[in-house]
Amino acid sequence: MRHKTLRAAAGSAALALAGAVALALPAHADTVTASTAPPLRFVSYNICGHECGDQLEGYDDEKRIDTVVAQASVSTWNADQIFLQEVCRPQYDKILARLGPLGFKGMYSATLTGADPSCAGADYGNAVFVRGPVTETLELDLTVGGEVEPVKVPCVRNYIQNRVNWACSVHLYWRDPSIRLLEAKKLAAQAKTWQDQGIPVVLGGDFNAGPRTAPLSEFYDPGVDDGAHGTFIEADETDTEFFDPAACAVGTDPRCRSGEPTREDKKLDYLFFSSKHFQSPVGDVLPPDSVVSDHRMVRGAASWADCATFAPATGALFRRDSSGALFRYTARGDGTLAAACKTGSGWSGMKEVVRLPGTTTLAALDGNGTLWHYPADASHAYTGATRVQAATGWSPHDLLVSPGDFSGDGTADLITRDAGGDLWLHTGSGGSAYAAPVKIGNSWNIYDLLFSPGDFSGDGKTDLLGRDSVGDLYLYKGNGSGGYAPRLKVASGLAGYDAMTHPGDVNSDGKADLLARDTAGGLFLLKGNGTGGFAAPVKAGTGYPAGELLF
Repeated sequence: MRHKTLRAAAGSAALALAGAVALALPAHADTVTASTAPPLRFVSYNICGHECGDQLEGYDDEKRIDTVVAQASVSTWNADQIFLQEVCRPQYDKILARLGPLGFKGMYSATLTGADPSCAGADYGNAVFVRGPVTETLELDLTVGGEVEPVKVPCVRNYIQNRVNWACSVHLYWRDPSIRLLEAKKLAAQAKTWQDQGIPVVLGGDFNAGPRTAPLSEFYDPGVDDGAHGTFIEADETDTEFFDPAACAVGTDPRCRSGEPTREDKKLDYLFFSSKHFQSPVGDVLPPDSVVSDHRMVRGAASWADCATFAPATGALFRRDSSGALFRYTARGDGTLAAACKTGSGWSGMKEVVRLPGTTTLAALDGNGTLWHYPADASHAYTGATRVQAATGWSPHDLLVSPGDFSGDGTADLITRDAGGDLWLHTGSGGSAYAAPVKIGNSWNIYDLLFSPGDFSGDGKTDLLGRDSVGDLYLYKGNGSGGYAPRLKVASGLAGYDAMTHPGDVNSDGKADLLARDTAGGLFLLKGNGTGGFAAPVKAGTGYPAGELLF
């Protein structure tokens, strides 16, 4: 909002006290944490930059910047996109300088140019920060006439967790509801155009109106109530603690146009996600911080709609990127992989990760030699909330292989290799337990890649594959009782790949396939023939950086 009355020192002190009291209150029942939220993370915050500079008693501009930047931290929120309103250009520059090394790009739109005294003669406006590549920018001018200053919205077309989308930081007019409605219609129309092109859209900002008003009806989709006619779901719409009792019933209505207040006793700030592309939204409004802003920060999260299901038998590739984020690429059944679904973060500390065949559970070996099982949670993500310690003392092992039932006793096993090249079988004991390891081979350090594709030879028994330093691939047919036949060379000329893995059946022909990555980041499908061989490599994708873990 513009043209607020500057607070007197007494008023500032009172507000500071109110903020201190709010911070001491117990967390709401709907509190969303970084460890439990869906994988796509967003922040919207009106930081009051035009009025809350250092010259106004009680406000702390450096803390404001620290608070925004902290949202990019894995331990705080791990935000993918940050939407700010009422931002002075120097504040934007400082925030971008600190977010840039974390992979963020930014866009700033000035609504006043060097006209606001609190910005020390600098520009004043709105900003959006996105983690990942930006392919296009657009400044939407929503001004319809009658506003005391232009209403401009910075929008970027970028890749969030490997998927393209449009993201816009919104600040609608604060005085005249009829003007605000016309602006909302313009914004909603542009967003619908993008969605009709198949592009997801995220809107974050200060809409200066309550959830049940006409301007907000332009954004909420009809699934929330009869009065809505937009194309979005809102982050806080499932928060039963703040359902409007006059319009929604807890236990009956799954969604409600209401939500937690973001300024005084009103909800003015929102995070909207295009409903055909996102699902499972959650939102949280943080306690007021009276030295940062007179608004409260909104944090929201959601999942991609097409990441909603993942069956145990489905073929899939998992990738850990350089930041420790985990992604799943599900097989479509036609020899291609679906777009990335982020399934976790903070995985840098794991030196080996594998998927347990026929399940959605991952097994991970950390740097301390502890083995963990990570069952997928309800949103098919992997977090510390579900993990179970399976074993300790595995530090000597530098490689982890997940063959399924290699011993023939009906339980899934693991195979490891130690630094000396010895191969060990860890027979599953049921659940997350394993029997004492049994040595089943030596000199296996001749292979720089070693994995199990399941039954690759077609005899109903689990096999092993190893590639040596010259690029030859060898098949070890399992005997079904913890051993294997002498090796059989099944391919050569594979030295150009820095990773090979077993995604399961990618093309739905009932045969196990392989995926390989070259040093340029290209991904190649090697279709298994069901008898221990495979077809010539076919390029299946790009953008899989060399050196990142694939499994």
